[in-house]
Amino acid sequence: MVKTITVDNTQVFIEGTGQHTIVMLHGWPDTHESWRQQIDYFKAEYVCVSFTMPGFSRDDRSDYSVGDVVERIRAIVDAVSPDSKVILLAHDWGCVFGYEYAMRYPERIEKMIGMDVGDADSEELQKSLSVSGKLMIFTYQIILAISFVVPRFIGNAIARMVASGLQAKCNRANIHAGMSMPYAMRWFGMNGGLTNLLPVDPPFPFYYAYALQKPMMFHSPQWMQKLLENTANKVKPFDCGHWIMVDKADEFNASAAQWLSES
Repeated sequence: MVKTITVDNTQVFIEGTGQHTIVMLHGWPDTHESWRQQIDYFKAEYVCVSFTMPGFSRDDRSDYSVGDVVERIRAIVDAVSPDSKVILLAHDWGCVFGYEYAMRYPERIEKMIGMDVGDADSEELQKSLSVSGKLMIFTYQIILAISFVVPRFIGNAIARMVASGLQAKCNRANIHAGMSMPYAMRWFGMNGGLTNLLPVDPPFPFYYAYALQKPMMFHSPQWMQKLLENTANKVKPFDCGHWIMVDKADEFNASAAQWLSES
């Protein structure tokens, strides 16, 4: 049975039972629907919370700052688990905003799982990328940033085209230019930009899952090595593309469940 609540105009979906709560944060160009296979797997033992990130619903605003998104996550976490810490499960841009929330409010985090985006704002990552890798990242991200600022019907077409090119594993009918908000924040400084993000240095148990079938990584070797210095953490590669939770759902779910039960 699915329970829904509304927190600051965000519809929040709650499924499952258990003593621990998993809050799921998706990335581009997804919605809360991207977590279906994780919810079906974990809901027997965990309370699973999903929602569409601020700016990603077609009828939502498009002027959220980093602080606005972090505070929306905070409000939702406080609403669904007011007295207990939560487990954060994040992918792609959900990692960027989720890490910022977790670093600002570490006392609210029991454990965290990040998927395929690590220290995205670090100098170490930039130094680790090849020239071709930097060019590829710039190319698709600047196109998406442009999709956010051009007339909406043109931007929608651009966003769908890029999603097809990147083989996004989502409902294509949901894709719209407003989802490109984080790229416009990064490259054009819109909505306050993405400056001064806190370093991703988790003080709680952390599982990092990353995909192998892509031309560049979104984490630095130094950051991943630092994670492994803490025996409570886990790092695991998956032989698939960026959308691990779809392409390798069974393998990821089993691995994450084991780590959650042991860490």
